[in-house]
Amino acid sequence: MIINKRKSIIPVKLLLIGVIVAVIVFFSYGIQTYNLAIAFRPIIRNVENKIVDYRTHRYRSVVTNHFIIRYDEGISEDVVAMVAKTAEDKYRHTVEIFEYDPQEKILLVLYDDPEALMRTTMLKKGSPPMGVYYGNTVHILNPIHWVKEQENLEASFYSEGPLLHELVHLFTDHLAKGNFPLWFTEGVSLYFEYRIDGYEWGKEVVFEAGEYSLEDLTNNFHGLNEYLAYTRSFRIINNFVQERGIDALMEIIKALGEGKNIEEFIHLF
Repeated sequence: MIINKRKSIIPVKLLLIGVIVAVIVFFSYGIQTYNLAIAFRPIIRNVENKIVDYRTHRYRSVVTNHFIIRYDEGISEDVVAMVAKTAEDKYRHTVEIFEYDPQEKILLVLYDDPEALMRTTMLKKGSPPMGVYYGNTVHILNPIHWVKEQENLEASFYSEGPLLHELVHLFTDHLAKGNFPLWFTEGVSLYFEYRIDGYEWGKEVVFEAGEYSLEDLTNNFHGLNEYLAYTRSFRIINNFVQERGIDALMEIIKALGEGKNIEEFIHLF
């Protein structure tokens, strides 16, 4: 186990100032091109990552083949080992489909304190989630707090946990460089849960004609019922893959990373 020495927060503050300046420049030019958004996304992601790094640098840590796993003192070694094993397996499946292997190990933070997860990931309201992707980092709440059948903790975490979902968010962000609406990345992550784990989000939901349209999802995602918005997002991506194949979805993700506008592909969904 490794406990890092305390780091200065000054670099984080300087990076935050840099992002503010970048945003001002961005809006002064006008949002006329997605290439500007793509250019700024790595800067913003790096700042977020520095914030996460600072806020969790006192956590214990273990290193696996593809992850640096940080965890606070309330989490048992057994849970850390379980999460590490699951993370490596989900990573393997995700790399196979995305045909993308991140050059650096992925930071994965485990929290026993839900409020610490909320603070680190800048979540201001709502209930603490099981998992979050933020700051180029996968954040997971200790599964003993949310797995209902503790006697089947490992199996439940593997098949129902948030790790795959958040990992796919990271892969999508890397390849598309943040150049996508929220419904798209949520739909992609939910599709991977369905493809790899066999978990179908919202399969009991029946929509009325025109309900939760692409326009609604694009323009007002946070104003919609979350469960239904996620369900529609999943079905849009799932239907697309059923009709055109997973390679076509990967091509869109890569094209977004090259500066294409999602509007160019809306007619395909």
